[in-house]
Amino acid sequence: MKLQTAEQTRGLASERSIQKDIVYMIPRGNRPVNEYSNPNLLLGIFPTLFPYGCGSIEDGSRPVKIDFREHLRYLLSFGDRRFEEHYSFIFVVFNILQRRTACFHAHLMTSRPYFQQSAQLLESLSSADIATAL
Repeated sequence: MKLQTAEQTRGLASERSIQKDIVYMIPRGNRPVNEYSNPNLLLGIFPTLFPYGCGSIEDGSRPVKIDFREHLRYLLSFGDRRFEEHYSFIFVVFNILQRRTACFHAHLMTSRPYFQQSAQLLESLSSADIATAL
């Protein structure tokens, strides 16, 4: 995205100032970003760790698919230790990994044949039943 100054709008900008006016904007919004199948997520969150905009986790351009957990293990074993010494990288990726694991196990539970019966039993509970159990 190019930043346009008042001088440029009047046509007074020099070539040197035009070259300096490239600005990288981080998009913002009122909705959370999808963390599944989004190779640009960690690139956008940690631009200092991925300065060239490549090497992201779950990048579809790789000829061989690499698992999220294995790629994290690789990044945390870098010799320069920039990923393991970053103040928030480990916490963010651990949170993502933890939520993905929980969602995976929830999906396994709901795909079991006895889940429909359990779901019907849970729907039949009233607030009085829950108060009695508490």
